[in-house]
Amino acid sequence: MPSPLHAGMYATPVGDLAVLVDPTSGAVVCSHFGTLGEAARELGQAWVELPDARVAAALTAWAAGDGLGLAAIPVNQPGTALQQSIWAAIREVPLGETATYGDIALEVGRPRAARAVGTACARNVTMPFTPCHRIVSAAGIGGFGGSPMSAGTLLKHRMLAMERA
Repeated sequence: MPSPLHAGMYATPVGDLAVLVDPTSGAVVCSHFGTLGEAARELGQAWVELPDARVAAALTAWAAGDGLGLAAIPVNQPGTALQQSIWAAIREVPLGETATYGDIALEVGRPRAARAVGTACARNVTMPFTPCHRIVSAAGIGGFGGSPMSAGTLLKHRMLAMERA
């Protein structure tokens, strides 16, 4: 039986972030702008409230305009080989910058896979550590957590604005 995940709530300028960390690997396995319970339901694993100092420091640095802290935190989420390569490419997009779904498709060697990039973004459970909010449509901001006018899209705008400030 695996050890319970370590869970913590972290205040950020764009909202409270629930983060679940695998105590064995130290990798973020789920993060969610919401409650710990909502984040834990994503995975269906046991957890104990035990915040992680590395995560806290990375999120503080992110809020201050330093994205390197987020990139230094390992992540581990289930997905196909293509999704894993897409998420790795997304983690390379610099703080405050954006790339299109097509750009990421080209980066992973699958130029016709822009829709697969969108699907990987939608299935990403380690945001902002895997910063899918930096991935946009060629026609504009694109969706985020739902339709283009969703609360998720407003969060995407707020996250990008914070990073660009």
